[in-house]
Amino acid sequence: MPDPDFTVRDVKLLVGSRRLVDVMDVNTQKGTEMSMSQFVRYYETPEAQRDKLYNVISLEFSHTKLEHLVKRPTVVDLVDWVDNMWPQHLKEKQTEATNAIAEMKYPKVKKYCLMSVKGCFTDFHIDFGGTSVWYHVFRGGKIFWLIPPTLHNLALYEEWVLSGKQSDIFLGDRVERCQRIELKQGYTFFIPSGWIHAVYTPVDSLVFGGNILHSFNVPMQLRIYEIEDRTRVQPKFRYPFYYEMCWYVLERYVYCVTQRSHLTQEYQRESMLIDAPRKPSIDGFSSDSWLEMEEEACDQQPQEEEEKDEEGEGRDRAPKPPTDGSASPTSMPSEDQEALGKKPKAPALRFLKRTLSNESEESVKSTTLPVDYPKTPTGSPATEVSTKWTHLTEFELKGLKALVEKLESLPENKKCVPEGIEDPQALLEGVKNVLKEHADDDPSLAITGVPVVTWPKKTPKTAIRSLISACPSSNAVETSVTLT
Repeated sequence: MPDPDFTVRDVKLLVGSRRLVDVMDVNTQKGTEMSMSQFVRYYETPEAQRDKLYNVISLEFSHTKLEHLVKRPTVVDLVDWVDNMWPQHLKEKQTEATNAIAEMKYPKVKKYCLMSVKGCFTDFHIDFGGTSVWYHVFRGGKIFWLIPPTLHNLALYEEWVLSGKQSDIFLGDRVERCQRIELKQGYTFFIPSGWIHAVYTPVDSLVFGGNILHSFNVPMQLRIYEIEDRTRVQPKFRYPFYYEMCWYVLERYVYCVTQRSHLTQEYQRESMLIDAPRKPSIDGFSSDSWLEMEEEACDQQPQEEEEKDEEGEGRDRAPKPPTDGSASPTSMPSEDQEALGKKPKAPALRFLKRTLSNESEESVKSTTLPVDYPKTPTGSPATEVSTKWTHLTEFELKGLKALVEKLESLPENKKCVPEGIEDPQALLEGVKNVLKEHADDDPSLAITGVPVVTWPKKTPKTAIRSLISACPSSNAVETSVTLT
């Protein structure tokens, strides 16, 4: 977390003063827009001089400088579908810091900043897509009313939303087992999938949090998504690429259990599941990312860069990761040094350092596990062919079954099959086979502390080779580098 003296003014500096944020008018529970500069000015106004109550609860700050100051709880990184299921090269294509859906390459819901003044209240709701929530009170405090997601309570919630009388009825009085909990400064809180909750702010507060889908309560996640359909929640307030994510979840499980990929050849190469052809390639990186790399490392396509600048005028750009050389010293193997021979050119080396910085803890944390973690029955599921049986938990098996049933039930025009899936019907059949084969898995052997599904980990050596192959000039690749 940031230093204790961190304030909303620092948030503005790190995400950009012109960044537009959705602001909720507490009295009407309706949204409006402000720039960060405008909201900070309002937030710093003395309480007695505030004519309205405004609440910011949806500032997603991935791909900004603030991203590097806030780390999620480790357990969140290990189970989040965005990290473990969504193709990594698509995440690397993301450059836009805002949540404009047209520019979004993956479900960008990992890190939020919530800024609330005293007296703010958010009425009862369920987080989008049935996501689970991590929630850290950095400054101030919060009071939650929590309602368990029983079938009865969910039915009452849906009826309450559709009634249009939310302002007249306190849902907590209608449901079973509503609970009140107070969160103080420094508390970290987890909200499970489907829990209905309302939030009051007793003192000016600053909170960091985020949303995740995971494999251990899929039926509830799907149930909440269906409630959103029936209550006509606006697309901008829903989990992005929801069904696309479901397809990738099925593909990743089938691959990690059977070593049979249902990705297209291109996506397999991008994900390092198969070797790239013996020619200049984008080994593991997206083509768009490598266009940007070549522009910086090889001084190519200046016209395109100018066009990008013109298009981005008037908008805050996503800051680039720090390049302070904080990565641990590493050297290339001696045979690689002999083969390359010469000293690197400055632009290429500069970009190389930045690339390796991107491949540090923040970039690869989804596949980096503590050294004392127990091994799965298959050894390392991301890098080795299975030699022992991989046991799946009952929650995963129920989840995979629910996903298959849901995707099969959708009409063709709503299946949302992503372009990376080669044959969706073959994938569904593959999952059914996995479910049959694992129907008798031992629950005790399935609990290992290590996720079954991970992506291959990118190493500095991979990044070096990718950089070399991306530069068209033969002189550019005849380099000898020592990484610092």
